[in-house]
Amino acid sequence: MATRAPLIDDEAYYWLWAHRLDWSYLDHPPLIAYLIALTIRVGDSELWVRASPLLLGAATTYVLYLFARELFDHRAGIVAASVFQVVPVLAGGALLATPDAPLFLCWTAALRFAWQAIHGRPSRWIWTGAAVGLGLLGKLSMVLLPPGLLAFLLWRRRGALTNFGLLGAAALAIVLFLPVVYWNAVHDWAGMRFILYERPGGTPRGMAGVVEVMVQQFAFALLLFPAFLWGIWHAWRNRRDERYAYLLATALPVPLFVIAAAWTTGAPHGNWLGPGYLGLLIVLGAGWNRVVGGLAAASAALIIYGFLAQFVSALPLLPGAEELYGWKEAAPRVQQEAAALGAGTILVADRYQIASQLSYHTRGALPATLLPCPNPASIWPHPGRYTGADAIAVLDARWSPTVEWSRHFRRVDEVDPLTVQIHGKPLRRFRIFRLHEMLPPQGCRPP
Repeated sequence: MATRAPLIDDEAYYWLWAHRLDWSYLDHPPLIAYLIALTIRVGDSELWVRASPLLLGAATTYVLYLFARELFDHRAGIVAASVFQVVPVLAGGALLATPDAPLFLCWTAALRFAWQAIHGRPSRWIWTGAAVGLGLLGKLSMVLLPPGLLAFLLWRRRGALTNFGLLGAAALAIVLFLPVVYWNAVHDWAGMRFILYERPGGTPRGMAGVVEVMVQQFAFALLLFPAFLWGIWHAWRNRRDERYAYLLATALPVPLFVIAAAWTTGAPHGNWLGPGYLGLLIVLGAGWNRVVGGLAAASAALIIYGFLAQFVSALPLLPGAEELYGWKEAAPRVQQEAAALGAGTILVADRYQIASQLSYHTRGALPATLLPCPNPASIWPHPGRYTGADAIAVLDARWSPTVEWSRHFRRVDEVDPLTVQIHGKPLRRFRIFRLHEMLPPQGCRPP
């Protein structure tokens, strides 16, 4: 699948990060960029972009098995590790080059190390701190695990709060996170401002947002979403058992935060619930029954169908495939149009997804920037650098442009569109623009 499926938009974006390494980035901490940078030294195909998530996903599966076996038995471990493979938001972390890949491994490892530290192996606290710190370098969602650990300690193991190993673990996690703090300090706390105020929301506010993010879980967790809800209830019902209490306490901060964020800001995206599912996989493994098994089997069938549809032209692609395909076919057309305009032509877009995909599929042959004004702390060059240059712009025909090209260029020519076919059927249509002589940017903050 890693060699066959096109890169999603964010993977292409992080590929660009890997070519512009920094202490952190506007959208996320830097770990995924470092991992991609290591593997693309071997090759630049989809497989090599995804090589580190494939390895991290295998490691996550194994650590999940070990922890479930340690808590319950071999059967629970096998179930937890197997079901991990048929939950799209989790399996995606074992396939796609996104921050979820290191997050899921670090979250699972921290869960196991903290449990061991609480139960007679205090030296494991330092490993817990390392896992949390590295997880924070992967994705800020890792910050939700320490409150869950603290809640469990207050609930069941208050004596562990005075352990010096726990303080050392917290100190190590903070030290590992310092590169992100440094980057934000240098860039006027751009990352924090982006997360708190500028990040595009994923849902409406209020109850409508809560409902929407829950409905989204039928895409991110398929038919296992009801099983995870049952897992929360099952863990609560068995909370007198310290194992269930631990898994419940460390999982609940994730859905509680997502619900609160949806209610107040409309910020959440469907994949935010992913780390909360990891501990619940072990609950499902321990409380396995026929209903959960049937839901898992049905989800697995959907996963298998999606895999086969990549190879069998007679099978229709799953909904959403039109968001993945087409960029590879659009890239040669972009280069053709750029050659017609001459040397110095750049690529402009009104969405980072377009600029990222075309940058990857042209292997960075054209400088790219966003209009009207990219965030000065982002990876995108300031448009003022290209005043007077000609440009190519591409837009999915289904989308309404968010930028009036005529406000940024002296002349705009829309050329013949490109229709992309998959399995012999039209799937996607791109509008293509030749943009002549970029005007000086107006209203942009200086770089």
